[in-house]
Amino acid sequence: MSNPAAKYTDEFRRETADYIISTGRPITECCAELGLNSKTVNKWVQNRRRELAGGPDPKAEDRELREAKRRIRELEMENAFLKKAAAFFAKSQA
Repeated sequence: MSNPAAKYTDEFRRETADYIISTGRPITECCAELGLNSKTVNKWVQNRRRELAGGPDPKAEDRELREAKRRIRELEMENAFLKKAAAFFAKSQA
């Protein structure tokens, strides 16, 4: 049975993912054999496949997405303010 508070080294994660990828066996089967949580190991395997494929770092993508969403919110607020200011000045000139 898996330990919920277990901490695994990067090397262990990489080796476990490589083992699963190289054998081609189902993750759940390997996890039962190794006594690991299949959801956790599935993440390791996905990350390792991305590394091997030369794909982007998911954490970096998440960071960029959060930053882009924050910037969009700022620009929407600025745009709303400018619309109100334009309406105010148009009203005062009429």
